[in-house]
Amino acid sequence: MFYLSLLQEGPAETTVYMIAGYAVVLVVMAIYLATLWMRWRNLQRDQEMLRNLSPKEQEKSNTTNP
Repeated sequence: MFYLSLLQEGPAETTVYMIAGYAVVLVVMAIYLATLWMRWRNLQRDQEMLRNLSPKEQEKSNTTNP
């Protein structure tokens, strides 16, 4: 009779694992988005620096090569 009761159990309770899985995925996605944002911000900063340097470099090359 004991074996028969084991076979009649319902499905395992895995709600906690599902929530933990979603939490891990969301944290990983948030970290990825944060790194993308930081890279974009650094790219914007580098582009601005290159724009500022470009006219100065052109002036230097024009004065050295008459």
